[in-house]
Amino acid sequence: MLVVSAMAWIASLAKRPEGELDRLIKRIGAILLVGAVIFTAFYLFDRWRPAAPAIVDQELVALEAAVREDPADVAARGRLADVYVAKGRYDEAITQYNAVLETGKAEELAKFGRAGAYMGLEQYDLAAADYQAVVEIAKGGEMANVDPMLEAAYYGLGSIAMKQARPADAIPFLENALRIKRSDADALYLIGQAYAQTGATDKAEIALRRAVAFVPIGWSEPYAALAEAFTNAGRTAMAEWASVMADVAVGKVDTAESRLKAIVDTEAGLDAAIGLGLLYESRGELVAAAEWYEAALARDATNDAALLGLGRVGPVPVADPAQPAPSAGEVTQP
Repeated sequence: MLVVSAMAWIASLAKRPEGELDRLIKRIGAILLVGAVIFTAFYLFDRWRPAAPAIVDQELVALEAAVREDPADVAARGRLADVYVAKGRYDEAITQYNAVLETGKAEELAKFGRAGAYMGLEQYDLAAADYQAVVEIAKGGEMANVDPMLEAAYYGLGSIAMKQARPADAIPFLENALRIKRSDADALYLIGQAYAQTGATDKAEIALRRAVAFVPIGWSEPYAALAEAFTNAGRTAMAEWASVMADVAVGKVDTAESRLKAIVDTEAGLDAAIGLGLLYESRGELVAAAEWYEAALARDATNDAALLGLGRVGPVPVADPAQPAPSAGEVTQP
């Protein structure tokens, strides 16, 4: 029946005038086109979703919504303020920290966070006041000798003093920070600068050497500070070693090998040997690195940097007596 009806409808189309048939065909085509557009739009609307924002942005949106929903949620406000600091939105962070402080809760956390926001705005006096407030709260605590927030507050005060060209004032703050965390390389570097600027060259060398012991490669500033201190003290070879290592730290290695080998027979020989070990290690030349670390240990058997280096690369392989000895040109001799 359906087939017969369809054939009858087609036959009736054939009997229509040509102009009317053209108009009908165009109308059907337009209907099909509109239908295709509608289907495509529906598909896109149903299937397409905008790209998800970054995780920190998602967290920011969620925290802002949480604070709007419950303005008394101190934890959400504090976390929102921290995220604002991470995003560099310091004024908004301070507004949130102030709101937390008005509740009388979480004073230490809020003042510590607000100090960081003030640091971002370079409002150092206000930051110092907040860091000092944290110190007053935390220094009498049972865990003060291992309190990371107290250590960070002391470091913040020392950093502000250095920014304000007050190295003598920075030293006690940084000493307190290092009593809590002896391995704080940033504090060691900063106190080394402070010692150097106040004329305590020997203390500066000790602190800066400890800083580079924790971060021997990839951090040029402590080496540059050592180079300056050694230059001021007239210790040319030591200044050259520190200068080479500062260059190595920023990827300037073209002349490092020859410059370090040129000072291995000077007072900088131990440091130059360790520097060569680090240089070869960074290239993946582990046998040569081991040779130089062992050369350093021949000068000082208890040197921590050389011991650590040798522990990383392994000892120099012992030659197999059954194999012919390599020629002198095939072995890197320290």
